[in-house]
Amino acid sequence: MKNNFLKRILLEIKDISIPLYKILIPFVFIIKLLEESGIINWLANMLQPVMISIGLTPELGLVFVTAFLINIYAALVLFINLLPQIDVSVAQITILATMILIAHNIPIESTISGAAGINFIYTSMLRLISAIAIGIILNFIYKNFGLLQEKFTTFFKLQEAPTDLKFWFFDQIKTLIYIFVIVSIMVTVLNILRLVGIEKLFEKVFVPPLRLFGIKKEAMNVIIVGLTIGLQFGGGILIKEIRSGKIDKQSAFLSVSMLNLLHALIEDTILMIMVGGHWSGVFFGRIIFALTLCFLIFKIFKKYFSFFESFIFNKSMKNLKAN
Repeated sequence: MKNNFLKRILLEIKDISIPLYKILIPFVFIIKLLEESGIINWLANMLQPVMISIGLTPELGLVFVTAFLINIYAALVLFINLLPQIDVSVAQITILATMILIAHNIPIESTISGAAGINFIYTSMLRLISAIAIGIILNFIYKNFGLLQEKFTTFFKLQEAPTDLKFWFFDQIKTLIYIFVIVSIMVTVLNILRLVGIEKLFEKVFVPPLRLFGIKKEAMNVIIVGLTIGLQFGGGILIKEIRSGKIDKQSAFLSVSMLNLLHALIEDTILMIMVGGHWSGVFFGRIIFALTLCFLIFKIFKKYFSFFESFIFNKSMKNLKAN
């Protein structure tokens, strides 16, 4: 029995890691090209009028675009190094942090969603438009009610990473190893929970509220993994669960949509609060906004299913059973 249990875990780790690395390894080099090509500055200039309308300075717009195309940590390094040159309020930092939490690492995470069956452009635009929308909402609330208008100060410091290729290369290898470790731990934990019966308790807790968003219990593991460790680390599990054929089209689509807007709730939220984002935006504002939007997406999906079938789903999603 122990051998079978261990064998199942190892097979799951293999089935999850291989598709994930097929996405991650090429994007390691693609993202490096984005950094070196000047595309980030170009896109930041394009979005400058939007950022100003949200109440953010052009410098903060550059930080947002860095997060959008690369990741949260690259954006935070830039942000901390820009701080001595800019004068911003707590409200502005909270708006920026909340936007970043919704829209970051888009090339990789939208490709992972694509491998799970959802159109790359759909998830990319969903997150970009949602980030801008919540920025507008938070700016309106904070500005009109005079909230968080005090000057922002922080003791949080990050050293700029060395730029030589040798350091970059070994840093990417460490990241890929770290992802494998996280996947291995998550697979083991899920199997242990299944073995001892705690998974049934999770069903009782999570399944009733998920039904409000059109998501059935077969997608529960996908939601739990995504909400806790995020799309990049949990992406392989997401792809495997959806490709298994056990999840119907509606649950798969709505799960991916929800996790694109709301994931890594613990780690990313704590990080943004440490940097200076206020809990009203980075936690409560993000959750309320994301769940409201997911409910609307569910209603739209039910009414215009044929549109999603034709333009949003790719082959692996079309092969799933209907709801």
